[in-house]
Amino acid sequence: MKDVISKLKLRHEKALAYVIDTYMPYVKAIAKQILEQPCGNGAVDECINDVFLAVWQNSEKFSGSEEELKKWIGTIAKYKAIDIYRKQKKMEVVSLEHSNEQINFETGELLYLNKEQKERILLKMQLLPESERELFLMKYYLDLTNGEIADALGITKSAVENRLYRGKKKLGKILSDGSEKNG
Repeated sequence: MKDVISKLKLRHEKALAYVIDTYMPYVKAIAKQILEQPCGNGAVDECINDVFLAVWQNSEKFSGSEEELKKWIGTIAKYKAIDIYRKQKKMEVVSLEHSNEQINFETGELLYLNKEQKERILLKMQLLPESERELFLMKYYLDLTNGEIADALGITKSAVENRLYRGKKKLGKILSDGSEKNG
C-alpha cells in the first residue's frame, strides 16, 4: 500500500488492515517467543490484539519510514508481551498469597521478601541503560535463555553473556551504593 504511514495517521481502516496483514507474523513471533511457553496461546492472542490496538491509537505519534515502522511495531510487541507476562506472574503470586490454608506463615513470609527484593531491584534497574534493563528483564523476569535473548535481539549469545556480566557488575554497584545510603 502506497503511503501507509500517512493513511494510518489519518485513521484509514484499510491502512490498519494492511499493517495487520503485513506485520501479523512478525508480531506473533515476538509474542510467542515471550509468552507461549509460560502463559499459553490465549496470552499470545491478547498480546497481538493489544499491539495492533496500540499501533492504531498511537499512529499519529510515529514519524519515520516504513522500515522504521516495522521496528516500532516490534518494540510495541515486545513491551506488550512483557506487560502481559508480568500480569500473569502477578496473578500467580496473588493466588498463592490468597490460598493461606496451603501455605504456612514461614513460606508466605519468604514469598513476601522475595517480592520485596524483586521490586527493589526493579527500581534500581531504572538507573541502568535501556539496553541492559531489557536484557535483565528478559533473563531474570521472563526466564529466557541466553540463546532465546540473542535471537530476540538479533545479537550473538556471547554478546548477551558479556552484556549480562557487565550489567550485573553495574547493578551490584548500584545496589550496594543504595544500601549503604539507606542502611
